[in-house]
Amino acid sequence: METITLSINDTVFSKFQWLISHFSKDEVNIVNEIDVLKFPQNNFDYISTEKMNELNKISKDYKSGNRDDFEEYFI
Repeated sequence: METITLSINDTVFSKFQWLISHFSKDEVNIVNEIDVLKFPQNNFDYISTEKMNELNKISKDYKSGNRDDFEEYFI
């Protein structure tokens, strides 16, 4: 398995989270986790329950074939 380090712009971070949520832990694994208890809570962005529900809805829509709001890029 390859290991990479990413810096993700805030404007696309939610899309990145959505993307990696579709992989199993055997396929994509975060290897450099940090101990968040060592840092003040305001140092981190958290996904609220509302935003998580929104991401889940987007994921379900995409999986069910409703891709009207998505742009697909082919390489």
